[in-house]
Amino acid sequence: MKIALLTQHFAPDFEGGTEAVVRAQARELMARGHEVFVISGTDVPHSGEDVWEEQADGVPVSFLPRLPDEYMDLALDRPRVQGLIARLVGDSDLVHVHHWATLTGSLVRQFAGSRPVAVTLHDYFVACPRYFRLPPAFIEQCPERGVFDTCVTCVKDAVPRVLPEHIHKGFVLRDQANQAELDAADAVIVPSHSHGRGIRGYLDIADENLFCVPHGIDQALARLDVPRWNGEGRLRLLILGHRSGVKGVHDVAAAVGQLTPEDRARVEVLLLGDEVEDGFDASLLELAGEGAHLHFRGNYTTASIAERVGESEVPHVGLFPSRAYESYGLVPDEMGAMGLPVWISDRGAPKERVGAAGAILPAADPTAWARALAQVLADPSILEAQRQAVPGNPRTARDAVLELEDIYESLFSARPRA
Repeated sequence: MKIALLTQHFAPDFEGGTEAVVRAQARELMARGHEVFVISGTDVPHSGEDVWEEQADGVPVSFLPRLPDEYMDLALDRPRVQGLIARLVGDSDLVHVHHWATLTGSLVRQFAGSRPVAVTLHDYFVACPRYFRLPPAFIEQCPERGVFDTCVTCVKDAVPRVLPEHIHKGFVLRDQANQAELDAADAVIVPSHSHGRGIRGYLDIADENLFCVPHGIDQALARLDVPRWNGEGRLRLLILGHRSGVKGVHDVAAAVGQLTPEDRARVEVLLLGDEVEDGFDASLLELAGEGAHLHFRGNYTTASIAERVGESEVPHVGLFPSRAYESYGLVPDEMGAMGLPVWISDRGAPKERVGAAGAILPAADPTAWARALAQVLADPSILEAQRQAVPGNPRTARDAVLELEDIYESLFSARPRA
């Protein structure tokens, strides 16, 4: 099968969670004999070349830089980009759309009818231009479906020269276009049931077209010898990934800062990943307070994650305090695959998977996280029960691809290529 994967970014240009998932699935599809290629947007400015070619893990990638007048708008109407994509997709048997943001807003409708088209919704972009649907502080809550007055207020600072009535019209057109995209898709795939429910609060997806395929980890990770913590020495906490406000890392730092000085001295926080907001790490040190032990250990790759985590003393528990309504959350799976119990926030999909092998704590509530830390410091058996519950066989990208293949085949059976 010749499969075109369309996404907003891709390695080696840029890779976040969505891109890591797409790359892992592309690699697994190729390993199973499919011909796979990626068409990706990019934030690199157009410099006279409409398309540049790269490879990532042997997967061919065509990057499409945008012209100065093709940057983000609500409707994502980019005819030039649409024409380039049509040429690159060519005679592929199936198109799988993973994101629209840096490409154009009619990717599904462009190919529907000529071949099966699948869509994976990795975030809330189809329902909100803020990918995680997290409004700024001056917005108390998101409006009901189809009501956009609050949305105009939410984004107006980003487009100060656009009249509010024009912004409102843009939201209406965006909503209509995204609904038309989902209506035209032969399959709409979500990585978690909670994400499917969240999206359906704002857009319609027919039951027969909706599939849940959890991502799983990119590849098998070395299982670490996670020690039992008996109260002696420091309790070692691990945080992986980008450090920013939306990921809630500052809530953990603030929680450490709320501990008594004696308890604070008994906690050590290991942070692997990049600071993605200027000055953020300095704010973490300030929030954690005097005597806190925060160690910034640099970035990592999926292939090196277990090795990097094991370079120093192995942590006792992983933390994922995200404030975002995560559609899946790969980091908890990576931590669990290494044998760590995981504490997660109560937002989004990770809470579907933690079970007894960790804890679910309120997002954006440092006091609750401080209380949980204090309880384990007083009674280490709480954490030991969580460690014992960590499963031994984590789900992988290969498992996801086997399910994707079944979906692809069902689409050909139900709707043969024209």
